[in-house]
Amino acid sequence: MKKLALVCHRSAKLSFVFEAAQAAGIELVLVYDTTESAPAQLPAVTSTWQLPVFDEPQVALEAFAAGVEERGIGGVMTVREEAIIWTALAAKRIGTPGIKPELAALTRDKYLMRQAFAAAGLRSPGFCYIDNPEDLSQAHALGFPLVIKPLSGWSSTGVMLAKTVEELPNLVNAVWDVQSKDLARFYDQDKAVGLVVEQYLPGKEFVVECFVDIEGVHVLAVGDKGQPEGPWFEETIYRQRRDIHDPLIVSLCDAARAGVKALGISIGAAHVELRLDAQQQPYVIEIGARIGGSGVSHFVVEQSTGVSFAKLCMAAALGLPTPAMPEVLPAVRVAANYIIPLRGDGRFSGFLGLNKVEQHPETARVVTFFKAGHISPPPPAFGGYPGFIFSVHSCEEAANAYHQWLDDTLSVSWN
Repeated sequence: MKKLALVCHRSAKLSFVFEAAQAAGIELVLVYDTTESAPAQLPAVTSTWQLPVFDEPQVALEAFAAGVEERGIGGVMTVREEAIIWTALAAKRIGTPGIKPELAALTRDKYLMRQAFAAAGLRSPGFCYIDNPEDLSQAHALGFPLVIKPLSGWSSTGVMLAKTVEELPNLVNAVWDVQSKDLARFYDQDKAVGLVVEQYLPGKEFVVECFVDIEGVHVLAVGDKGQPEGPWFEETIYRQRRDIHDPLIVSLCDAARAGVKALGISIGAAHVELRLDAQQQPYVIEIGARIGGSGVSHFVVEQSTGVSFAKLCMAAALGLPTPAMPEVLPAVRVAANYIIPLRGDGRFSGFLGLNKVEQHPETARVVTFFKAGHISPPPPAFGGYPGFIFSVHSCEEAANAYHQWLDDTLSVSWN
C-alpha cells in the first residue's frame, strides 16, 4: 500500500489520527512547515518531511511533487485548517483524490462561503464584507448585535461581538489587528484581506461531522457546543447528541448536508458548524473541509459509533474503497470533549484539580498544552487552549453531569 502524506498536523499531543492510521495499517509521511520543530515519534509515521508550506507554498509544491515517488506517497491529507488549500493543490499536482483547489479556497474564505450558502437558498444571517475599518456603513445597516470575524480564521480566533454601534469601531480595529498580525502569514499576500460582519444568532451552537463519498453526505456525529454569547467566543464544550431522531437533530443534519452540497464538497470530511436563531431554526455558519479539532472529531465519532472517521478519510485520500454508510450513523455511547476554560489571561502557573480529573472513571484522556510561564494575551488575540478533557459516557445526562463536575473541579491558575 502507498503511504499517505499528512500535512502540518497542529499538535503531536492530539495523536488520534496517527493512532487511527496505525490501527488501519496505513503508513504516514508527516509533512511539517519550516518554522516548526521536527515532530516527536508518533504512531504510523515512517518518515518526516520539512517543506515551506506556508511561507513558500509554490516551492513546497514543487519539492513535494518531485519527491513523492521516492517516498512511496500515494495520497495527501490534512486536518489543519490553514493547510487545506496547499493540500488540495498537492493532491491535484500528484493526481490523487482530494477536493478541488478552488473549493479549498472557498472554504477558507468566510465571505465567499456565506455568499455560497445564500445563493443556494440556505438560511443565512445578514452579512457584509468590510475592506476599510473607517467605513462601517454596511455593518450599521445590518442592525445590532453583530459578530465580527477575520476572513479566514479558525477556532473562533479573533471573533468578537459588538452589541452597540458605539462598540463597533474599536472591536473592528481589534479584530483587524488580530488578522493583520496573528493570521497574516496564512493569507494570500497578493490579495487585500478584510473582515466579515454578520448578524448575531442568539441560540445554541452545534457541529455536525460529515463524511462525503460517491453515495452522498453521511452524518457521523452531531455535537452540542453550548451557547457562547460573546463578547468573544471561547470554545468550551463538545458533547455528542445521540438522539438522532429528535426533530432538532434532524433539522441540523438536513441543514449540514445542504451546506456541504452548496459548497460542492464531494470527498472526505466536512466539519459543519451551525447556530440556532431565536425560533430554534438552524443556520450553517461555516464548514471546514477537514476532520475537526486536529482529530477531536475522530475521537467523538469512533468512541460513540465504533467507526474510524480518520480511516475513512485516509482511505478516500489514497483512492481506496470505503464501506457503505447510512445517511446518519447511530451512536451507542456519548463521547465528549471539554476545553479547559481560560477564565483569565496573563502568565499561566498551573491547573487546579487536574489530578481528580485524571482519576475520574469517565475520563478517557487528558491533554494539556500550557506549561508554566505560558503567556496568554487578552481576547480577541488567541493564546491557545489550556487543555482538553476527553470522556465517554453511557448517556447525554451523564455527559452533562460530568461537564458540570469539571466546571466545579478544574480551573486555571494565573500569576
